[in-house]
Amino acid sequence: MRPLTRSLPAFAALALAACASPTPAPTAAPDSLRALATPLADGRTAEGGYIDGFAYSEKPGDATLGKIAVGGGVSHATGEIEPRRGSSWGGIGLTTSVARGSRTVDVSSAHALVLALAANGTGTLRVRLVGTNTAVRDAGCYPVAVVRVTPELRDYTLPVASFAPESYCAAGSPGGVAAASALAAVEVADAAVTPGRRHQVDFTVGAIRVAP
Repeated sequence: MRPLTRSLPAFAALALAACASPTPAPTAAPDSLRALATPLADGRTAEGGYIDGFAYSEKPGDATLGKIAVGGGVSHATGEIEPRRGSSWGGIGLTTSVARGSRTVDVSSAHALVLALAANGTGTLRVRLVGTNTAVRDAGCYPVAVVRVTPELRDYTLPVASFAPESYCAAGSPGGVAAASALAAVEVADAAVTPGRRHQVDFTVGAIRVAP
């Protein structure tokens, strides 16, 4: 696993309030789901991908990645967000690659992304569909959906059409279906920043699948 730290001006509008929380839809029967990423204990996935941790903040050092543990079919991230230097945005996240080797996957015909999620200390996680366009990725303009989760690991079904670029992104930034047509990775992040307060990050991501 390869932790990294991001501090990019373009993330300034990553406030969770900018995205409406989709209502989790009923999950399709397990045998009808297509697996994109199943975490393995060595930090990779059963499908040939890998799992990375990252931290980013407006001011360097206001978000710190803690530990990443992978095992039992889940990946678990901890960290701390404390805007001591004045950051108004930041987060701790996990990136799970879904590409097959160097090739992206096309899941644009799928109805929904199905993720097993849990979080302690926060009720909201941000899920992002990520492609290979470096400029779009670094600008934070691949589409996101925000989901409210509980401490109990369970499946959440997010319609692909509900993913949308942040409000600050330029016209023409990819929506959910466009990003899903050449999907390289799925990011899950806790991006809760409260001025003057320390936030302990603790969340879990299980299998990532798509529903027809």
